[in-house]
Amino acid sequence: MGHFITRRNALLIGGGALGASLLTPGLSYRAARAATPGAVTYALSAYPPNLRPFEYSGAASRTAKLLKFRGLLSFSDSGKIQSELAESWSLPDPRTYVFKLRPNATFQNGAPVTADDVKASFDFIRAEKSTAYLRQAFQAIETVEVIDAGTVRISLKQPTPAFLNVLAGQNAPIVFAKQMDDPDAMIGAGPFTLESSEKGVSLTFKARKDFYKPGLPKTEEVRLVVYADDSLRVAALNAGDVDIIEYVPWQSMESLSKTPGIAMQSSLGLYMYVVFNLKQGPFTDARVRRAVAHAIKREDVVQAAFLGKGKVLDGVPLPETSPFRSAELDHLWPYDPDRAKSLLKEAGAENLQATLLSTSTYGFHKDIAEIMQQHLAAVGMNIKLSLPEWGVRISQGNEGRYHMAINGGAPELGDPDDLTALFGSGSNSYRRSFGLSDPRLDDLLARGRHESDQQKRVQIYTDLQKAVAETVPVTFLNYRVQAYAMRDTVKEFKALPDFLLNQSGMAFDTVHIG
Repeated sequence: MGHFITRRNALLIGGGALGASLLTPGLSYRAARAATPGAVTYALSAYPPNLRPFEYSGAASRTAKLLKFRGLLSFSDSGKIQSELAESWSLPDPRTYVFKLRPNATFQNGAPVTADDVKASFDFIRAEKSTAYLRQAFQAIETVEVIDAGTVRISLKQPTPAFLNVLAGQNAPIVFAKQMDDPDAMIGAGPFTLESSEKGVSLTFKARKDFYKPGLPKTEEVRLVVYADDSLRVAALNAGDVDIIEYVPWQSMESLSKTPGIAMQSSLGLYMYVVFNLKQGPFTDARVRRAVAHAIKREDVVQAAFLGKGKVLDGVPLPETSPFRSAELDHLWPYDPDRAKSLLKEAGAENLQATLLSTSTYGFHKDIAEIMQQHLAAVGMNIKLSLPEWGVRISQGNEGRYHMAINGGAPELGDPDDLTALFGSGSNSYRRSFGLSDPRLDDLLARGRHESDQQKRVQIYTDLQKAVAETVPVTFLNYRVQAYAMRDTVKEFKALPDFLLNQSGMAFDTVHIG
């Protein structure tokens, strides 16, 4: 696999050698920043496919949406649940939550955030034909009641230990109830307003003067500039064209960590995995999916795509300290090409031909696709790669236009109910296998979500992992180190811990140049 590393290093060397005159976006923004104190320039890895508040469309979109939208709760930089639009909350009983809204919380149009807005937002998410990412999770809600303008009561059908985590996870923002007809024009209560955008290039956000947290945000402007090429993103940081970059390339981590004037924050909590089209094509057969799971030598993925900065994941992603994790279930799909060949023969799929969807936008996604193509060829699968840019890849994933596809993800709740997003039925999303609907998995997930007894919950999630080993609704590949890098003039940017890393856009409340 050495040629992958060589190619990536060549890209880095080539990017570092580029003259400043070629970094046109960075140059224009550097000049503007120098002339405009109070601006933070952040290098995105991709242009957000959309800013629709209730959809999940990747980390770049998440960063931008956290500037515009906020929910009742959020996670602090230590991973604790904290108040956001809700000033306080109480639990009169295990099924009931009462939220008191901040009296000074307003939307970007100046209208106050009210209980009617909360009800309208949550009813929108849980509606029968909703395409919201949390639609399935919100089926746990029995009623959303407006007590008065500043108080809302949510009653659940059953006790749900992770419900507050769901609300803090940034997929349940509150939007202005009187403008909900167009998902692209919904109004949020976040700290910034979108002032301008140039599709594929940049988005500029201006700080609100009436944000509900006194003294915040601390910067007047946030500019999100797209540097899709890894090496150009690093070069822009080194040249001072940008203040912060996301998705630090793995081949650049060591050098950036030693560069004077540059700081880096990283964590190991995000992972890579493979989803399947379960409605049509060769992967409707669980034996063929298991063959894929056993055919991949995950050590090669870690070494070639991430230069060793990661860890093999051939089980279900649960934190090492989680009480729901069992050593006997850590390795559900060990590398076993002979077993893969046997499963393909048993399924009558010895000359299988299929398309693997990845993307050209992120080099590590492309590298994994090329590595998998080789491993699957070794067991008799003829795999064609599809490598569109990120926005097209998202659309194809949401619409099921693939046989199997590579994804990156992260837990978002700090609770095993996170697994519902991966293994549960619900609206189609590129994050889960297309057409996934497994009554056995749904039953286990529902029982785990609503069980309050810890010992019983552990057994439920043990049974879930065993079921997943058999049916392979997805297969996992590896954990990866992911990092932000920033110039030392950046103050008060703190990446959220492991499972929340992609929600680090919350830091723009406090980040500033000093």
